[in-house]
Amino acid sequence: MRELSIPSLFDSQPAVAPPAVAEGPAREERRYDQLAKDFIRWCFSFGADFRNSPDVINLRVWGHKTKVKLRESVEKEVLGEARRLYFKRIEHLTQKSETPTLL
Repeated sequence: MRELSIPSLFDSQPAVAPPAVAEGPAREERRYDQLAKDFIRWCFSFGADFRNSPDVINLRVWGHKTKVKLRESVEKEVLGEARRLYFKRIEHLTQKSETPTLL
């Protein structure tokens, strides 16, 4: 009976991948998210820098101005996220303008 109560190295749980390995793709996605946020902020800027749409031409101009080099596959990821953020921001601005103001 005593032999059964002694822990053994062979009965341990299987090892789990370290968090750094599991977060690899997530870090890259967050990078695309940040690039998309910066691009949309630029699209909504006022004055001579105003751009009204998150399209590939505006993305390339923004990339050139900010000295960010984007591969074609990365452009697609950034544009996809940028369009989602763009429509979210338009929806937010529309809802904000529809809210009645009480004086």
